[in-house]
Amino acid sequence: MSIVKIDILNHADYGAAFREDYEVPGISRFYTAIESVRKNNPEHTLLLDAGDNFKSWLWHENVQEGIALLKTDVYEYGNHDFDWGQENIEVSTQRLLDLGVPIVCSNVVEKATGNLVKGARPYVVFEKGGIKYGVLGLITEYTPYMVTYKYFLPYKIIDSVECARKYIPMMREEGAEVIIVLTHYPFYFTETDESGELIDILDQIIDLKPDCMIGGHIPGDYARVYKDVIVTKGGFGGVSLPHAILYFDTETRKVVGREGEVIDVKGGDFEKDPEVDKFVERVVGPKEYYFSEVIGEAVEDIPSRLDFESPMADLMADIIMDKYHTDFVYFNNTSLGRVLPKGELTRSSAMDITGFNDPLYQSKYTGQKIWDLFELVHDPDVFGNNGNISFAGFTVKMDHTKPKGSKVVYIREPNGNDIDLNKEYTVTSSEYMSSGGNGTRAVAQSVQWQETGDRMFDIISEYIIKYRQLRCPELGRYIFIGKPENDNSPW
Repeated sequence: MSIVKIDILNHADYGAAFREDYEVPGISRFYTAIESVRKNNPEHTLLLDAGDNFKSWLWHENVQEGIALLKTDVYEYGNHDFDWGQENIEVSTQRLLDLGVPIVCSNVVEKATGNLVKGARPYVVFEKGGIKYGVLGLITEYTPYMVTYKYFLPYKIIDSVECARKYIPMMREEGAEVIIVLTHYPFYFTETDESGELIDILDQIIDLKPDCMIGGHIPGDYARVYKDVIVTKGGFGGVSLPHAILYFDTETRKVVGREGEVIDVKGGDFEKDPEVDKFVERVVGPKEYYFSEVIGEAVEDIPSRLDFESPMADLMADIIMDKYHTDFVYFNNTSLGRVLPKGELTRSSAMDITGFNDPLYQSKYTGQKIWDLFELVHDPDVFGNNGNISFAGFTVKMDHTKPKGSKVVYIREPNGNDIDLNKEYTVTSSEYMSSGGNGTRAVAQSVQWQETGDRMFDIISEYIIKYRQLRCPELGRYIFIGKPENDNSPW
């Protein structure tokens, strides 16, 4: 018996984090971390990318070059790869294909034709070091609700389990000896158990005996054997590098052992690579002013939470309220950063507050629609996938001991009066939320919205320049009794 060790390095949600800063190690150190494994086992090391990388506000056209520079073997789409619509994803796909990186995604098809995204394949089978690998691509079935409505409109999601049952046998028929399911699925875990979309799907295809399943979409590092499958997840800006390890018997041509680890890239002793540094300087250098011009100061750390009221959530809503003075402002907390750190603020600090430079839209909601919005956000099924919203203009009290649909205790205007359910209130929100993002279509798509012509990053920068100093707003506009059900918020 001869055993070959296979190293499967993987990550998700890299987000074109090429430049090193206080949050991320940068692509140069990330490359070195990858090479620390690959150089010791070059014939049997794979690098797989689980998506959310095609969009960068500052160096969008260079994203695919960075993916290829890492020597990525296979790419799977993430939901944010669809954020700018069909033309963008087709152009981005072709760029990556031209650089020699195949793209797999089996469960997104065009509504009009039933075809996959142009350029994508459902799976790939390839040989490396004398072993044949089959890699199936799957994206979270919640993608249509995590993308601005109009941008995903040409596509639809088809059933993940049906795709797996169709394509895994086909990969085996084409000679695949090691089966990898590369997904942009979320899942959640504690010290003792696992749950969420990836686990739900894996449980339904466990009889197909995949050897490795890779997730993404939400923060949190994971590398464990689950029901004889090594499951990994991590990355987010290259901070970590999940590492699945398989032991392959070259006589029986089967995987006989599985284990995993997560490599700490940010905290690790990984030097920069001189050749990758040249790429960073070429791509990032012309935008360096965005990070170096000081326009204000955060007098304290301003943190966020995805499930409860937080200083950053309130600040984000207050910034937009300061610009437009509408009756109500709201956004999804899933677009918030984790913390705006104490210290000097630059134009790039806008990206610490929110990761998305969305256009801003305005409309009118009746008081009843605002009430319905808060009930919808706190429906356990919706909340489990999205977390909470940030807002300004009202004080809201929720009772989570009550059943869904009856959790709102009151919504009050700044003067202390209860909201008038029949009155129309002016509303400002992002393009994403105005399209019904985060499961709010029932409310958001019931009205007409008008674009303001402004985008988030510019409004945030203007606010910083105007006030010079940012601090934590006083909390208290969002009052909870009990805790939301189905709270999967990672921070």
